[in-house]
Amino acid sequence: MKKILLSLLVPLLLFAGQLHLDRLETTVLQKKNGEPVNVELSLVLQGRDIERNEIQLMDVVQTALGSFWAETLLTSQGKAKFKKMIIELADKQYGIEVDFVYIQNIRLQTETLEKCLELIRQKPVKY
Repeated sequence: MKKILLSLLVPLLLFAGQLHLDRLETTVLQKKNGEPVNVELSLVLQGRDIERNEIQLMDVVQTALGSFWAETLLTSQGKAKFKKMIIELADKQYGIEVDFVYIQNIRLQTETLEKCLELIRQKPVKY
């Protein structure tokens, strides 16, 4: 059974290209209070002729990210839904066949607004 599965996957992997999207940054909202959270994300997308469609795939990733709450992106179920949404959106919006999505890194920074306000309060403004 393993040999059959392997023989089916090898041709797919030989013709599939990879696209590395490193350190994409965007802002999503927290579910509990609606405050913004900065997200830094690194992904690898694998599929046929995927390298030619980098701009479209960046749009797909940004669109998918905007559909999730910050807390959801940290759960295993949320990550699985995020990957599935990327595959479906790429096909639906641009006709791009993405076979696999690998999340290399995801980092959330929750205190963005508070840090900005604190910096503003600390430094007096001179006119």
